[in-house]
Amino acid sequence: MTRPERGSSVQAPGQIGLPPVLQRPDLPVRARLTAGSAVTLWIVRPSWLWRRELAALAVLVAVAVAGWLARGWLGGLLAAGWLASSVALIPWTRHRAVRVWRRGRLRRHWDRACRYASLTTVNDRIPRIRKARTVPAGDRLLVRVPRGATVGELEAEAERVAAVLRVREVRVVRDLDRADFAYVDVVRRDPFANPRDPNVSDPIPWPWVGGGQRSLRDPIPVAVDDMGDEITMRLEGKNILLGGEPEAGKSAALSLLLAAAALDPTCEIWGFDAKRVELAMWRPVMTRLVTNDTDEAISTMEDLIKEMDRRYELLESAGRRVLAPQDAPIILMPVDELRFFTAHTDKKAARHFNSLAVDLVARGRAARIIAALATQKPSSDVVPTSLRDLVALRWGMRCNTRDASDTIMGAGMASNGFDCSDIDRRTRGVGLLHAEGSMPRRCKSYYLDDNEIRDIVARGAALRRLTAGDGWV
Repeated sequence: MTRPERGSSVQAPGQIGLPPVLQRPDLPVRARLTAGSAVTLWIVRPSWLWRRELAALAVLVAVAVAGWLARGWLGGLLAAGWLASSVALIPWTRHRAVRVWRRGRLRRHWDRACRYASLTTVNDRIPRIRKARTVPAGDRLLVRVPRGATVGELEAEAERVAAVLRVREVRVVRDLDRADFAYVDVVRRDPFANPRDPNVSDPIPWPWVGGGQRSLRDPIPVAVDDMGDEITMRLEGKNILLGGEPEAGKSAALSLLLAAAALDPTCEIWGFDAKRVELAMWRPVMTRLVTNDTDEAISTMEDLIKEMDRRYELLESAGRRVLAPQDAPIILMPVDELRFFTAHTDKKAARHFNSLAVDLVARGRAARIIAALATQKPSSDVVPTSLRDLVALRWGMRCNTRDASDTIMGAGMASNGFDCSDIDRRTRGVGLLHAEGSMPRRCKSYYLDDNEIRDIVARGAALRRLTAGDGWV
């Protein structure tokens, strides 16, 4: 009787059928390090990563040798010192040298992080940096993955790469046009935190604060994202919902939309202000302003619906579907503290206001009527779901709970990492803006103080007086 081979399974006496399969792990195989691979691993690859520094050192040595051959060793030292001092003292050469050194250092650290994260392919290739630029929060990279790899693999190892780089976070977003390209954000610091005083968040001035006439048809600068890029918003044809806890920055964000509308002399502003103070400064540029009076609010909403129906009748008679700018002006309808009108103690008046608001938001976009709704918590008892679901743009400031965040940003957003309750309480004006693009972006809104608002209102009123002959104002 022959003995069974090692590793094979033996069938027990009386057992019927195939024997059980024994599972064993694969044995690791270590390739031999040849002379060629050793040269590549320890000489060629590090030299390539240091190529810029080595090239600069070669130029310095060549200048020193030329000086030494011409005037001896003292001449060589003087020539090398002259070259080094020229690079260090001339601003544009100094800045370029520092930039080249920073990029080389970034590429070396990135190479090491990718190799520690096991992102190498079978032929020892890693995701390579194609472009890099410095931003307030760190670095923004354009990375190309090698053949045989995917952007998903890089995204899955982002936490490991961040740990090797010793940074706060690494974010990976695939390029929509090229599957082998990815945008990588290396977040080193919080750009919204004050390094001098962590309890103070410095305001960011609005770019249009000192400008002239504007148009709501143009992209409006509203915030700066956490990588230092400006965020703009197009309001025409859209509605926006702003939510968050008190003192989170909702009114400051709403004032930016009002400022853009004030600088557009063709825009009409129909405001609703339950607190009587948030929109009071904008009264000189407003067509109508409603305070904490539900009957007046309902009457104003009915007038807006009449204006909307008149504009649709104009389109019907003209045989068109879209209003042109010369047909009718844009109407901005800012509502501060929406809860007062939608959840009023007078239930009948609240239901009437809600039905009018749903009709206006649902049909008003094509009639060039824009609703900007601000409230502390747009839950179903404050804002009807039928109204909230019609709003395309969402801007969520700091919230107390994940559920409150989801009521602003949309169901399931907190589970996907877009949670307004994670925002630091000390950073007023920081929130998640779901506007241009497919995903919300963490940003900090621009800020207008009272003096800047007065100046913008004065200029807006003057622009309206100048354009009063157009028949719109």
